[in-house]
Amino acid sequence: MPLTTSSHSPASVDSAAVLPDEAISQIDRLARDAVEGDRTAGVIWAVVGGHDHETPVLAAGAAGERRLVDGERAPGSAPMDPATISRIASMTKSFTTAAVLRLRDEGRVRLDDPISRHVPEAAHLDPVTPDSPAITVRDLLSMSAGLVTDNPWGDRQEAMTREEFATMLAGGLGHVHAPGTGFEYSNTGFALLGRLIDELTGTPYDQYIAETFLRPLGMEDTAFSREGLDATRIATGHRLADREDRTRFEPVDFDSPGVFGAMAGLYSTVSDVATWVRFLAAANAPDAADRDQSLLRTSSRREMQQLHRLQDTPALPAGPDGASPGFTHVRGYGFGLVVERCPDLGEIVSHSGGYPGYGSFMVWHRDSGLGVVVLANSKYAPATRIAMDALRVIDAQAPHLLPARLPTAAPRTLEAAAAALDWLRAGIGAGPTSDDGRADDIADAWFADNMDLDISREERRRRLATALQRAGLGAGALEDLRAEDAEVLSRASVRWTVPGAAGDDAVGDDSAGRRRLRITLLMDPRAEALIQSLDTLALDSTGSPVTAG
Repeated sequence: MPLTTSSHSPASVDSAAVLPDEAISQIDRLARDAVEGDRTAGVIWAVVGGHDHETPVLAAGAAGERRLVDGERAPGSAPMDPATISRIASMTKSFTTAAVLRLRDEGRVRLDDPISRHVPEAAHLDPVTPDSPAITVRDLLSMSAGLVTDNPWGDRQEAMTREEFATMLAGGLGHVHAPGTGFEYSNTGFALLGRLIDELTGTPYDQYIAETFLRPLGMEDTAFSREGLDATRIATGHRLADREDRTRFEPVDFDSPGVFGAMAGLYSTVSDVATWVRFLAAANAPDAADRDQSLLRTSSRREMQQLHRLQDTPALPAGPDGASPGFTHVRGYGFGLVVERCPDLGEIVSHSGGYPGYGSFMVWHRDSGLGVVVLANSKYAPATRIAMDALRVIDAQAPHLLPARLPTAAPRTLEAAAAALDWLRAGIGAGPTSDDGRADDIADAWFADNMDLDISREERRRRLATALQRAGLGAGALEDLRAEDAEVLSRASVRWTVPGAAGDDAVGDDSAGRRRLRITLLMDPRAEALIQSLDTLALDSTGSPVTAG
């Protein structure tokens, strides 16, 4: 009996034109290796289409078994496939968050409300210190409440009833810091948010989430309870026993829905999670404002994906001088989602899930919307590693699918940029606007009131002449520059970089590269903006300013 199986979603029939076959093969190999290395009983993966793709799932596959007994496929069970239903664990937090923000958008709660204003049993919680503020809804959403991290204890509390939860809160909760002063992951905090939904809607949180998001989005294989799901497709979770071979995977009994399900209770498939990922990621699409807002405002979905609380990341090892060179990446928590900036991938949004017998991860590239979903049916399954490796495979094999979104200059910025170039050319006696009267007319029309106060027009011209000389350039260096060719830094800022002349004209430069002229423009903050800075600078081949001939 083979240990692994592989299959692809119907969308993969034409996905080769989008996702190279080699990339699909490498991702499938990642899943197979995890199973064959006895790191998980089974795993399912999917590549989620980005902003420019009509297809939700570009490719999907699976490896391993839905249920193992003594290292073998259980009688009546089946291999994992993309239609397998698994537990997504803490990825559930993004659904609970969306429900809370929907209620906020409707005016039923404010994020800065104390949770005790809406959840009666939370009134029993004492302040951490005499000067501590009350725990707010915002604190809970952003993992800033200071409650003690409760993994793995919280994973075993799913079936807790409201009455039992109230009794637990009456006994008080521990803390590690005052609310709003740091990051500390808390499942209990999201159980409180589930109770908030109960109280505000008069409907159990699981029913509200299903009616508000799951059914409208067509997520038919996603639910908080196994009832109503196709039992034959549900993957059994497995704990890891103290053995090294495939017999280490021991089935774990399913738990029942309760208060703590708001933090981790959902079952789903990779295709359903792909639908959810696309729903959230669409808030960052170029045409987000024109997309459907009925389920949850795009502004609220973007709010979920902003870094609200920085998480600690280890510093790189110290160098020869004893100092660390910095950090590999920046990581923080949004609202029910993790936000990271990676040197190679740029900004990504994600959430992992770990539950008795299960591991999961969803991640997407903010700029492109393309993502990866991995669900696995073993505790400590390498779902995060598989998904991140898969994203990097795509970046290596098809980098055009993960492009960085470049900023676009505002029309007025481009208009000002054209005027600024005319003024600069006039300042060095080049181009059709070389007379001082015309130059002053341009400055009068486009310079903000701080410009002449900061640096006189005469000095700006001297600085330009000096920068040109230090970059080894002559007066004609600006003749071919155009506003539309500038590098866009933001809607309000652009810059031009002009390579210096080779050879003797590049005074004092070394052979590693040429000097260059850098021109940077920044508009002021008004709607009818004017130029608030226009800087000219010579840079050496390392990018440092040249301060002398």
